[in-house]
Amino acid sequence: MFKHRFYTQFLGVLFFLLIPSLLSAQRNGQNEDAFNFDLTKALQGIYFQDPLGAQLASRIKPLEGTIDRESYVLGSNDLISIEIEGTQKIMVRGVLVNSQGDVILPSIGAVSVASLTIPEAEEKIKTAGESSISSTSVRISIDSPRPIIFHVTGGVPYPGKYLTLPQSRIDQAIFSSLTSGSRDLSNSIPNSSDFLKNGNYSFRSIQIFHADGTKSEADLIEYFRTGDLSSNPFVKDGDLISVTPTNRETPKVSISGAVKADFEFEYKKGDTPALILELGGGFEEVADTSKLYIYRRGVTGIEQIVVEPDNWDSFQLLPNDRVIAPFGDEFDKSASAWVYGEVNIPGNFPIESGATTALELLQTAGGLSPDALPAAAYLVRSGGRKNEIPNQFNADLMKRTSDQYLQGLEYLDAETKLSQNQVFIDLTDNSQLQGLRIFDGDRLYIPKDDQTIFVFGQVNNPGYFGYSGTKTVNEYITQAGGFALSADKERIFILKAGNATWFKVGETELSSGDKIFVDRQPVEELNARRAYEIQRAQLKNQRTQLIMTGLTTITGLITTYLAIENFRRN
Repeated sequence: MFKHRFYTQFLGVLFFLLIPSLLSAQRNGQNEDAFNFDLTKALQGIYFQDPLGAQLASRIKPLEGTIDRESYVLGSNDLISIEIEGTQKIMVRGVLVNSQGDVILPSIGAVSVASLTIPEAEEKIKTAGESSISSTSVRISIDSPRPIIFHVTGGVPYPGKYLTLPQSRIDQAIFSSLTSGSRDLSNSIPNSSDFLKNGNYSFRSIQIFHADGTKSEADLIEYFRTGDLSSNPFVKDGDLISVTPTNRETPKVSISGAVKADFEFEYKKGDTPALILELGGGFEEVADTSKLYIYRRGVTGIEQIVVEPDNWDSFQLLPNDRVIAPFGDEFDKSASAWVYGEVNIPGNFPIESGATTALELLQTAGGLSPDALPAAAYLVRSGGRKNEIPNQFNADLMKRTSDQYLQGLEYLDAETKLSQNQVFIDLTDNSQLQGLRIFDGDRLYIPKDDQTIFVFGQVNNPGYFGYSGTKTVNEYITQAGGFALSADKERIFILKAGNATWFKVGETELSSGDKIFVDRQPVEELNARRAYEIQRAQLKNQRTQLIMTGLTTITGLITTYLAIENFRRN
């Protein structure tokens, strides 16, 4: 009976494979030869499109890596394929492990594979099929692994049962329990490191209790800092993950100094200088790699311990130890400053931070070009951590201790926003250049001398005008179209190039790059003047009307008098 069933299945498969060839022959008008084919030749090459595979690929999220046959444990809702080699070969696709943990196989029946690894399930199916099909080998492939159910507990905001994709690691598994509590598997893989800033938790000692009674641990800080995947293992079905909070009293350890990333984090028993150094990203190039300093609080004070490289892997750190990597003799040798604009060799030049002078930097850049405007040059401080401006102004601190009114505080804010980190210098003054120290990242700007004067404010045609050492301020204003109607001719100022110092006319000489500003009449004064002009015009009109009225009256009197005299004569 089994052989009859096998031959029936074989013919069915053969017919399925030959249908495309028959339909193609019909479309080509070869109906009479459709069944005249060589079976051997037809079976030499078989084209088969797997509809199950296409369906699974359209709805399954990609897995990280491949499933480990030796460790993956089968369970309900796994979708598998089974290939059996025996007296005849049987291939079964899309077999679902049912809710009882069984797979149903032709000629064999139900076989329980739940809680078995893939090799264990293969062996069990082989044993179950020996009596019916004399199976010699069994091969199981995972078509679609089941979602994993796990539990999160401890001090997380959203504890409870969660569902995740297979081949998910601990960081992805606990993400929702720390952030939103979402149980939606359709969401894309989150940026799991985001939860590091959502609260203080013991990410270095995440306890994982497995369904088989074993226990393991995850260290997400080590995973995020070094990429060590073993510190962020895959989640297993039925895992209980415990994440506990930390507080101010939680022991810490830190790495700082000549390392790529200063870092403080939770202390973990077994920490060594080698591991802490790795979590800090390793040494900077300017580090002294011959030793590490360990600073430890003792009974009598702070103790300094020097640890050499041979002991970095074995020296056991204690809670609240501080590891410092010293800088070597080449510290800060990478310092440089930029020179832009009108110098003979603009670019980025090496300096000794805090020791090189502005004069030395200018000389290194080849000196000023013929087109430079030295008086308008300025230096911008980098403002980095290693180069804080010594007299940096703290406006908020000044507000706290000042007796200014609101208008004065607003003016203080406006002033602090101007020329931040800028140092105005006169490149023609060597004494000033020798006294000005250059720091790493500073930028020196030397503008071009365009031989212009800028006239603006209450003039009719503001703009740039060619500079001439013989022209006066009034001549430049005339060239700019003269005064506008609201100009205040008593308030004309010269703004010097570079430092923008204000001078009244006659207090300084005009130089190339300077600006001439014509102020406007104050609004109150202008309004008063306009009101006066209106009142004056009204008064003039009133006087004119009064004179006209008087003339009319006199004319009437004269006319009346003449009429009376004429009447008497007659």
